[in-house]
Parts: sequence; structure tokens; C-alpha cells
Amino acid sequence: MSRKIYLRGGLGVGAFRRIYGGSKRNGSRPPHFGKSSDSVARHILQQLEKMKIVEINLRGGRKIKSSGQRDLDQVSGHIGAA
Repeated sequence: MSRKIYLRGGLGVGAFRRIYGGSKRNGSRPPHFGKSSDSVARHILQQLEKMKIVEINLRGGRKIKSSGQRDLDQVSGHIGAA
């Protein structure tokens, strides 16, 4: 989730519900799209805030902090080297 915020800032709980949603089975009716759980997305975003990777954006959603961006760049550098 932190990578998605890094690539596309301003994502909030509602956006992650749409990203991680899937097919909703309606019994005998045709299936349609259904959003995922909001409590899971909210809890993960709150944990990322505690870790000081993301912060609340004034325009809505969350944005990556400079320290969080540096940490994610280091992780991707280690993965790329391996």
C-alpha cells in the first residue's frame, strides 16, 4: 500500500477499497463489482502513519513523507541489487 501511495499520492480508504475490491456474487443474479473491507485498509494506513511513512494530505487521502520515500527507495535498491 505504501508503494501505491508513493506512485499515486492522495489515496485514501475509499480508493483502496476500490483497488482491492473484487467480484460480488449475487446468487442467481449476475455478479458485479464489490468494494473490499474498509476496516482493513484504514488499519493499514493508520499503521503506516505510526511508522512515519505516510501523512494525511490536506486535499484528501494520504501522501508519502520524505523519510518514507527515502526508506522505500532503499528497499527497492536492495531488491534491484539482488
